[in-house]
Amino acid sequence: MFLRNDIITFKGLPLFQKAQFQNPSTLQGALENVACFFYVVEGTMKSMDSRGLHQIKDKEGLVKNCGSYVQQFLHSDMAKPCEAIAVYLHRDMLLEIYKDEVPHFLKKDGNKAPEKFVSNELIDQYMANLFIYFENPDIFDENLAVIKLKELVLILLKSERYQDVQNMLSQLFSTLSVEFKEAVENNLYNNLSLEQLAYICNVSLSTFKREFKKIYNESPARYIKKRRLEHAASLLLANNDAISAIAYDCGFQDVSTFSANFQEYFQTSPTKYRLGQIRK
Repeated sequence: MFLRNDIITFKGLPLFQKAQFQNPSTLQGALENVACFFYVVEGTMKSMDSRGLHQIKDKEGLVKNCGSYVQQFLHSDMAKPCEAIAVYLHRDMLLEIYKDEVPHFLKKDGNKAPEKFVSNELIDQYMANLFIYFENPDIFDENLAVIKLKELVLILLKSERYQDVQNMLSQLFSTLSVEFKEAVENNLYNNLSLEQLAYICNVSLSTFKREFKKIYNESPARYIKKRRLEHAASLLLANNDAISAIAYDCGFQDVSTFSANFQEYFQTSPTKYRLGQIRK
Protein backbone atom coordinates (compact mmCIF):
# COMPACT_ATOMS: atom_id res chain seq x y z
CA MET A 1 0.00 0.00 0.00
CA PHE A 2 2.71 2.49 1.02
CA LEU A 3 5.32 2.97 -1.66
CA ARG A 4 7.08 5.46 0.60
CA ASN A 5 6.24 6.68 4.08
CA ASP A 6 8.35 9.41 5.70
CA ILE A 7 7.49 10.59 9.22
CA ILE A 8 9.00 13.44 11.24
CA THR A 9 8.37 13.16 14.97
CA PHE A 10 8.31 15.72 17.76
CA LYS A 11 8.84 14.48 21.32
CA GLY A 12 8.01 10.96 20.24
CA LEU A 13 4.79 11.88 18.43
CA PRO A 14 4.26 11.98 14.64
CA LEU A 15 4.14 15.60 13.50
CA PHE A 16 4.63 15.55 9.71
CA GLN A 17 4.05 12.62 7.37
CA LYS A 18 4.59 12.38 3.61
CA ALA A 19 3.40 9.21 1.93
CA GLN A 20 3.14 7.77 -1.55
CA PHE A 21 0.42 5.18 -2.10
CA GLN A 22 -0.20 2.49 -4.66
CA ASN A 23 -2.91 3.51 -7.11
CA PRO A 24 -5.59 2.81 -5.97
CA SER A 25 -5.22 2.30 -2.20
CA THR A 26 -7.51 2.04 0.80
CA LEU A 27 -6.48 2.48 4.42
CA GLN A 28 -8.27 2.96 7.70
CA GLY A 29 -7.27 4.46 11.02
CA ALA A 30 -8.36 6.56 13.96
CA LEU A 31 -7.32 9.99 15.17
CA GLU A 32 -7.46 9.79 18.95
CA ASN A 33 -6.85 13.06 20.80
CA VAL A 34 -5.35 14.53 17.67
CA ALA A 35 -6.55 16.49 14.67
CA CYS A 36 -4.90 16.42 11.28
CA PHE A 37 -4.43 18.62 8.23
CA PHE A 38 -4.35 16.40 5.13
CA TYR A 39 -2.97 17.86 1.90
CA VAL A 40 -3.06 16.02 -1.44
CA VAL A 41 0.04 16.50 -3.59
CA GLU A 42 -1.14 14.21 -6.40
CA GLY A 43 -4.35 12.26 -6.86
CA THR A 44 -7.69 12.25 -5.04
CA MET A 45 -8.42 11.34 -1.44
CA LYS A 46 -11.85 10.27 -0.22
CA SER A 47 -12.10 10.30 3.55
CA MET A 48 -15.16 8.68 5.12
CA ASP A 49 -16.14 8.78 8.77
CA SER A 50 -19.35 8.81 10.81
CA ARG A 51 -20.23 12.19 9.27
CA GLY A 52 -20.00 10.93 5.70
CA LEU A 53 -17.74 11.52 2.72
CA HIS A 54 -15.17 14.32 2.43
CA GLN A 55 -13.19 14.46 -0.82
CA ILE A 56 -10.13 16.47 -1.82
CA LYS A 57 -7.90 16.44 -4.88
CA ASP A 58 -4.58 17.98 -6.01
CA LYS A 59 -3.61 21.09 -4.02
CA GLU A 60 -6.55 20.83 -1.62
CA GLY A 61 -6.47 20.30 2.11
CA LEU A 62 -8.79 18.81 4.73
CA VAL A 63 -8.79 19.48 8.45
CA LYS A 64 -10.12 16.43 10.28
CA ASN A 65 -10.71 15.77 13.96
CA CYS A 66 -10.86 12.68 16.11
CA GLY A 67 -12.62 9.50 15.11
CA SER A 68 -12.37 6.35 13.01
CA TYR A 69 -12.07 6.80 9.26
CA VAL A 70 -11.56 4.97 5.97
CA GLN A 71 -9.57 6.70 3.23
CA GLN A 72 -9.36 5.85 -0.46
CA PHE A 73 -6.63 7.19 -2.73
CA LEU A 74 -6.92 7.25 -6.52
CA HIS A 75 -4.96 8.89 -9.34
CA SER A 76 -6.55 9.46 -12.75
CA ASP A 77 -3.29 8.27 -14.32
CA MET A 78 -3.13 4.63 -13.22
CA ALA A 79 0.63 4.61 -13.83
CA LYS A 80 1.23 7.26 -11.18
CA PRO A 81 1.14 6.85 -7.39
CA CYS A 82 -0.93 9.05 -5.10
CA GLU A 83 0.92 11.35 -2.72
CA ALA A 84 -0.28 13.19 0.37
CA ILE A 85 1.10 15.08 3.36
CA ALA A 86 -0.35 15.05 6.87
CA VAL A 87 0.35 17.54 9.65
CA TYR A 88 -0.77 16.22 13.04
CA LEU A 89 -2.21 18.69 15.53
CA HIS A 90 -1.85 17.08 18.96
CA ARG A 91 -3.81 18.96 21.59
CA ASP A 92 -1.21 18.54 24.34
CA MET A 93 1.55 19.52 21.94
CA LEU A 94 -0.24 22.70 20.91
CA LEU A 95 -1.00 23.57 24.52
CA GLU A 96 2.69 23.17 25.36
CA ILE A 97 3.84 25.13 22.31
CA TYR A 98 1.54 28.07 22.99
CA LYS A 99 1.95 27.87 26.79
CA ASP A 100 0.64 31.11 28.31
CA GLU A 101 -0.73 32.33 25.00
CA VAL A 102 -3.17 29.45 24.48
CA PRO A 103 -5.43 30.36 21.54
CA HIS A 104 -9.13 30.54 22.24
CA PHE A 105 -9.78 27.75 19.73
CA LEU A 106 -8.16 25.23 22.11
CA LYS A 107 -10.48 26.08 24.98
CA LYS A 108 -13.89 25.15 23.58
CA ASP A 109 -15.78 21.89 23.21
CA GLY A 110 -18.15 20.60 20.55
CA ASN A 111 -18.42 18.67 17.31
CA LYS A 112 -17.40 19.92 13.89
CA ALA A 113 -17.35 18.19 10.54
CA PRO A 114 -14.13 18.17 8.49
CA GLU A 115 -13.57 21.28 6.41
CA LYS A 116 -12.05 21.35 2.93
CA PHE A 117 -9.61 24.07 1.91
CA VAL A 118 -8.94 24.93 -1.68
CA SER A 119 -5.28 25.60 -1.47
CA ASN A 120 -3.77 29.04 -1.88
CA GLU A 121 -0.21 30.22 -2.48
CA LEU A 122 0.61 30.27 1.23
CA ILE A 123 -0.52 26.67 1.79
CA ASP A 124 1.19 25.44 -1.38
CA GLN A 125 4.46 27.10 -0.39
CA TYR A 126 4.20 25.78 3.16
CA MET A 127 3.84 22.22 1.89
CA ALA A 128 6.64 22.66 -0.64
CA ASN A 129 8.95 23.85 2.14
CA LEU A 130 8.29 20.68 4.12
CA PHE A 131 9.91 18.54 1.42
CA ILE A 132 13.40 19.59 2.44
CA TYR A 133 12.77 18.32 5.97
CA PHE A 134 11.53 14.96 4.73
CA GLU A 135 14.70 14.62 2.66
CA ASN A 136 16.91 15.84 5.53
CA PRO A 137 15.15 14.88 8.79
CA ASP A 138 18.34 15.39 10.83
CA ILE A 139 18.12 19.17 10.40
CA PHE A 140 14.64 19.26 11.92
CA ASP A 141 14.75 20.10 15.63
CA GLU A 142 12.25 21.18 18.30
CA ASN A 143 12.61 24.87 17.50
CA LEU A 144 11.74 24.27 13.86
CA ALA A 145 8.82 22.04 14.88
CA VAL A 146 7.32 24.83 16.98
CA ILE A 147 7.78 27.37 14.20
CA LYS A 148 6.30 25.18 11.47
CA LEU A 149 3.29 24.17 13.54
CA LYS A 150 2.50 27.76 14.49
CA GLU A 151 3.00 28.80 10.88
CA LEU A 152 0.33 26.37 9.64
CA VAL A 153 -2.19 27.51 12.26
CA LEU A 154 -1.58 31.14 11.29
CA ILE A 155 -1.94 30.37 7.58
CA LEU A 156 -5.29 28.66 8.20
CA LEU A 157 -6.48 31.54 10.35
CA LYS A 158 -5.48 34.06 7.67
CA SER A 159 -7.39 32.34 4.88
CA GLU A 160 -10.45 33.94 3.32
CA ARG A 161 -12.65 31.73 5.49
CA TYR A 162 -10.91 32.62 8.72
CA GLN A 163 -14.15 32.73 10.72
CA ASP A 164 -15.03 29.19 9.64
CA VAL A 165 -11.47 28.18 10.46
CA GLN A 166 -11.71 29.65 13.96
CA ASN A 167 -14.96 27.82 14.64
CA MET A 168 -13.53 24.61 13.26
CA LEU A 169 -10.29 24.75 15.20
CA SER A 170 -12.22 25.44 18.38
CA GLN A 171 -13.89 22.05 18.06
CA LEU A 172 -11.20 19.88 16.51
CA PHE A 173 -10.40 17.93 19.63
CA SER A 174 -13.89 17.01 20.78
CA THR A 175 -14.80 13.33 20.81
CA LEU A 176 -17.26 12.49 18.05
CA SER A 177 -20.73 11.55 19.23
CA VAL A 178 -22.60 10.69 16.04
CA GLU A 179 -25.51 8.32 16.62
CA PHE A 180 -25.35 4.86 15.02
CA LYS A 181 -28.23 5.47 12.61
CA GLU A 182 -26.86 8.86 11.57
CA ALA A 183 -23.43 7.35 10.87
CA VAL A 184 -25.06 4.67 8.70
CA GLU A 185 -27.22 7.16 6.79
CA ASN A 186 -24.21 9.42 6.21
CA ASN A 187 -22.40 6.57 4.46
CA LEU A 188 -25.15 4.69 2.61
CA TYR A 189 -23.86 5.66 -0.83
CA ASN A 190 -20.15 5.40 -0.11
CA ASN A 191 -18.18 2.47 -1.48
CA LEU A 192 -17.59 0.80 1.88
CA SER A 193 -17.71 -2.84 2.93
CA LEU A 194 -19.77 -3.82 5.98
CA GLU A 195 -16.52 -4.30 7.88
CA GLN A 196 -15.43 -0.76 7.05
CA LEU A 197 -18.83 0.69 7.92
CA ALA A 198 -18.75 -1.12 11.27
CA TYR A 199 -15.27 0.30 11.88
CA ILE A 200 -16.50 3.83 11.20
CA CYS A 201 -19.36 3.22 13.66
CA ASN A 202 -16.77 2.07 16.25
CA VAL A 203 -18.32 -1.37 16.74
CA SER A 204 -17.43 -4.93 15.78
CA LEU A 205 -19.00 -6.44 12.67
CA SER A 206 -21.25 -8.73 14.73
CA THR A 207 -22.42 -5.82 16.91
CA PHE A 208 -22.98 -3.72 13.80
CA LYS A 209 -25.20 -6.37 12.20
CA ARG A 210 -27.16 -6.87 15.42
CA GLU A 211 -27.70 -3.14 15.99
CA PHE A 212 -28.57 -2.59 12.34
CA LYS A 213 -31.25 -5.31 12.37
CA LYS A 214 -32.71 -3.85 15.56
CA ILE A 215 -33.06 -0.37 13.97
CA TYR A 216 -33.97 -1.21 10.37
CA ASN A 217 -35.66 -4.61 10.80
CA GLU A 218 -33.58 -5.86 7.89
CA SER A 219 -30.08 -7.16 7.27
CA PRO A 220 -27.53 -4.45 6.43
CA ALA A 221 -26.55 -5.98 3.08
CA ARG A 222 -30.15 -6.19 1.88
CA TYR A 223 -31.18 -2.75 3.16
CA ILE A 224 -28.09 -0.92 1.87
CA LYS A 225 -28.36 -2.49 -1.60
CA LYS A 226 -32.05 -1.50 -1.78
CA ARG A 227 -31.36 2.10 -0.76
CA ARG A 228 -28.49 2.40 -3.24
CA LEU A 229 -30.60 1.05 -6.10
CA GLU A 230 -33.49 3.39 -5.27
CA HIS A 231 -31.09 6.33 -5.10
CA ALA A 232 -29.59 5.30 -8.45
CA ALA A 233 -33.07 5.17 -9.98
CA SER A 234 -33.76 8.73 -8.86
CA LEU A 235 -30.43 9.91 -10.29
CA LEU A 236 -31.14 8.26 -13.63
CA LEU A 237 -34.15 10.53 -13.98
CA ALA A 238 -32.63 13.63 -12.41
CA ASN A 239 -29.59 14.02 -14.65
CA ASN A 240 -27.88 12.77 -17.80
CA ASP A 241 -24.77 11.42 -16.10
CA ALA A 242 -23.27 8.23 -17.46
CA ILE A 243 -24.68 5.08 -15.90
CA SER A 244 -21.19 4.10 -14.77
CA ALA A 245 -20.82 7.41 -12.92
CA ILE A 246 -24.20 6.97 -11.22
CA ALA A 247 -23.29 3.41 -10.21
CA TYR A 248 -20.06 4.63 -8.61
CA ASP A 249 -21.78 7.57 -6.90
CA CYS A 250 -24.24 5.16 -5.33
CA GLY A 251 -21.55 2.95 -3.84
CA PHE A 252 -21.24 0.19 -6.45
CA GLN A 253 -17.72 -0.90 -7.38
CA ASP A 254 -18.43 -1.58 -11.04
CA VAL A 255 -21.18 -1.00 -13.57
CA SER A 256 -21.76 -4.69 -14.34
CA THR A 257 -22.62 -5.49 -10.71
CA PHE A 258 -24.83 -2.41 -10.57
CA SER A 259 -26.66 -3.32 -13.79
CA ALA A 260 -27.28 -6.90 -12.65
CA ASN A 261 -28.64 -5.74 -9.28
CA PHE A 262 -30.75 -3.02 -10.93
CA GLN A 263 -32.24 -5.53 -13.40
CA GLU A 264 -33.14 -7.90 -10.56
CA TYR A 265 -34.73 -5.17 -8.41
CA PHE A 266 -36.60 -3.15 -11.07
CA GLN A 267 -37.08 -5.89 -13.68
CA THR A 268 -35.47 -3.67 -16.30
CA SER A 269 -32.05 -2.32 -17.20
CA PRO A 270 -30.85 1.12 -16.05
CA THR A 271 -30.94 2.38 -19.65
CA LYS A 272 -34.48 1.15 -20.28
CA TYR A 273 -35.61 2.48 -16.91
CA ARG A 274 -34.31 5.94 -17.77
CA LEU A 275 -35.89 5.95 -21.23
CA GLY A 276 -39.17 4.42 -20.07
CA GLN A 277 -39.69 6.84 -17.20
CA ILE A 278 -38.80 9.88 -19.31
CA ARG A 279 -41.38 8.94 -21.95
CA LYS A 280 -44.23 8.68 -19.43
